[in-house]
Amino acid sequence: MTAPVVAAALLFWASVFMIYFTATATTPVEFFLGRFEPPPPDLGVWKEAGEDGGLLREQRCLLPEGRRNSGYLLQQVRYRDPVSREIVRVEAEQRLPRRRVSSRSRD
Repeated sequence: MTAPVVAAALLFWASVFMIYFTATATTPVEFFLGRFEPPPPDLGVWKEAGEDGGLLREQRCLLPEGRRNSGYLLQQVRYRDPVSREIVRVEAEQRLPRRRVSSRSRD
């Protein structure tokens, strides 16, 4: 006799939380763990990061293909000849983890 009452209560509270998460445009994971920090404003733009062994070091960050809410960014690094601007060397992509920020604050 108590099983239907418990099931009805669980269904009620699940519906309440589903409506809340839909209204606040968040997910349960984002609510409890936080949202990922926003991507950098220069996402996908190559920028010079100094000089290394006589070569110009350039780097950029990208979101993984098709994964807007990914937990990491991809960092690409390449080296150019300072005179000819020709790409001399490319490093392997590295994963940069994204921090989580509170989902209760609206940045």
